[in-house]
Amino acid sequence: MQRLGLQTLVDRLERLSPQGITVPAVQELIADGTLDDGELQRFIGTRPDKYARRHVHRGRYFDVMVLTWAPGQFTPVHNHAGNCGWVRLVRGCIAEETFQLVPGAAVPDAATAASVNGRVGQVGLEATGSGVITTIGAVAAVDRQRAIHRLGNPVDSREATVTLHVYSLPHDVCLAFDPASRTCERRQLAFDPLPT
Repeated sequence: MQRLGLQTLVDRLERLSPQGITVPAVQELIADGTLDDGELQRFIGTRPDKYARRHVHRGRYFDVMVLTWAPGQFTPVHNHAGNCGWVRLVRGCIAEETFQLVPGAAVPDAATAASVNGRVGQVGLEATGSGVITTIGAVAAVDRQRAIHRLGNPVDSREATVTLHVYSLPHDVCLAFDPASRTCERRQLAFDPLPT
């Protein structure tokens, strides 16, 4: 299998026309080849308080980043603000739980309510599935139909997990949901500094 450098991946993504940015097309690009571990190394490093989110590239149509997860670290349940996302497993394993809004609710309603009132009630979710990806190089995707999920490194894992994430379009805000209290809030997304 060929080596896939980060810059090569970015170049391939940036050559896609807006019409060519489909879930299968981007998934194929991200899965094509063995990632160059040397290029990834400068982005890898755990944080004690939360998973680490490090910026690789932002273009007109894509964000590319590397996330590092210590055992037991998870995202909140969140959406992708109407964007598509792809996750490639680089090291370790990654757990995913998927959700959908309860019948009669819609993400735009939740987004509008959250932007007006901060945390709001009556945004019910129901679980739709869960699984753990253990195959290095596997790529999972979220799209507009499968848009709410939670990712993390299982607590019983013995090692850090590293994942490569690609989003289209780039975004800096999502909705974070609290299924127990049936609330959501707008969450500003930020990148962590490179490890020293």
